[in-house]
Amino acid sequence: MLRIFTAILLVSLFSAVSFGRISSFGAPAEYGLASDTECWYDINQHTWDVFVSMDSDKILGINDKRLTVFQVEYYSTAVLEGLKVGDNTVCASFSDRGGFFGGEGYMDLFYYAPIDVPRYAQQAVFYGGWKYNLNRYVDIDLGGIFTYSTKRVAGPGIAGYGGETFRDDFYVGFCFDKIYVNPFVYFDYCSEYDAKKYMAGIRPSFDLEPYTAISGLSLDLQLTLGYVSACRFAGEYEIGGMYWRNDYSYIQGEANLVYCIDKIRMFVGIGWACNNAGKRETVGSVAIDMGPDQMVWGACGIGYVF
Repeated sequence: MLRIFTAILLVSLFSAVSFGRISSFGAPAEYGLASDTECWYDINQHTWDVFVSMDSDKILGINDKRLTVFQVEYYSTAVLEGLKVGDNTVCASFSDRGGFFGGEGYMDLFYYAPIDVPRYAQQAVFYGGWKYNLNRYVDIDLGGIFTYSTKRVAGPGIAGYGGETFRDDFYVGFCFDKIYVNPFVYFDYCSEYDAKKYMAGIRPSFDLEPYTAISGLSLDLQLTLGYVSACRFAGEYEIGGMYWRNDYSYIQGEANLVYCIDKIRMFVGIGWACNNAGKRETVGSVAIDMGPDQMVWGACGIGYVF
C-alpha cells in the first residue's frame, strides 16, 4: 500500500490540479507589504516601522486597501483533510484581508451544510491569522482555526463515532511569493485530538485574459499534500475501550475557472482527493468506516466583492 501511495504521490506532483474559494490559507501576502528591498534576502523592516510609529491608523490598516468577499458555494462532495465529510454540500463563506500591524491580517468564515443532515454534521469554521512579509519571497503565516460541529465528529468531520463538537487548531506556515506556483508549507496542531498535521502544496493562479481576451477570467489551482497523526482521533471518546489512534496521508487538489466582473465573482471547478486511511480502520473490536479512499467532485459558487 505504501508503494502504491508513493507512486500516486509522485505522479500527482507532476499533474497538479486546485482552488477557487477566496481564502487566505496558503496564499502569499498581498497587504501590509513593504516596497522591494535591494536584495531578495534583506529582512523587511516595514512591520517594525509601523509598530514603532505609534500611529493607530497605520497599525490597524485603517486606510489600507482590503479584500472582502461574501460567497455562496456548492460541492457535490465535501472533503476536508483528504476525507469525505458530506455529500451535496452548500457552503457560505465570508473572507476579509487587509493591512494589520504592518503585515497582513485575515479572517475567513465558512459554514458547511451537507444536505444529508441525518448522516453528516454541519460545521462552522473560523480561520484567523497574520502574515509577516519576511523578505521579498517569503511570508510567515501564524493563525488558528476554530470549528463547531452540529454533531460530535472525529477527525475533520466524520460523524457517528463519538468525537467532539468543538475543536481548535493552531498553525505556523511559510508561503513563498513570486516563485511561479506559490508553494507553501504548514505545521498544524489540534489539542482536542492531540493531532499533528503536516501540509505542503502549491496554489498558482493564471490570468487567462491574454489567451481569451476576456477581462477578469483566471484559472486558480491548488494541490495539497498532507499527513495527519492523531493520538485521539475521536477526542476523549473511547472506542472499544481505548482512544482511537490514527494516522494517514492524503492528496487533495482543485482546479477552478474564476470570472470577476465589477463586484461579482463566479467560479466553477472540479476536485480530486485520495488517502491511504483505508476504507475500514479497526479500533479495538470496532470496525470504522473511513469513507472512500478516492473522490472526485464538482463545485461552483458566486460571490460579491465589497
